[in-house]
Amino acid sequence: MTHDPDDTHWPATARTGAVADPGLTPDFIEKNQKLQSLARIFGHDPDCVTLSLEKKTFDYLGQRFTSEGEATPDGRVTIYYDPQMSDARLACCLAHELQHLRYFAVRHAFQAEPPEGPLRSRFARFTPELLAGQGGVSNYSNEHWDAWKGAGLPQLFSDELGEGGSEPINETIAEVAKALYNWGPDVRINPIWRELREEIDAAYKTLAGE
Repeated sequence: MTHDPDDTHWPATARTGAVADPGLTPDFIEKNQKLQSLARIFGHDPDCVTLSLEKKTFDYLGQRFTSEGEATPDGRVTIYYDPQMSDARLACCLAHELQHLRYFAVRHAFQAEPPEGPLRSRFARFTPELLAGQGGVSNYSNEHWDAWKGAGLPQLFSDELGEGGSEPINETIAEVAKALYNWGPDVRINPIWRELREEIDAAYKTLAGE
């Protein structure tokens, strides 16, 4: 899931405050330590990742869902504490959200470039027609493709939420990251999406000076 911090874009959200001090909950402490460890394993600063007792819901396609986590363009990830969340589910959720952070960073650099910039050249082959022809890689990402209401096809690194009310490209790439973590590098997944995710990660490392 992604969500702009100003709450003006889909999905609309409803929040309720925390009901207990996380310091008094052994399971919360254990999950928070696991989350920090996973962030380091994934190569991200653990300070950018928060485990929150806040409950967050969002409306989508006429239904209300409970969010497991969100990433925001300011470089932060929030995972919403669930006592029933296993370590494996926690890791998959974090892999998904951290991929959003990398996407946001590359998108920001891409949008700041002139038409002849290196990122625009690097990603030129990933046209709207090519990506739309692939569809999603999971039920969740396919829901975003089905929900697209833009005048044209979604474009890589565009404001998908503002233009079409969903984020098919951004969410599909995040689902690729989740699948690769969950099933390993040999998982059978659409090669176009796999290649795009690899290019985004490589561009992110370059931007980060790695």
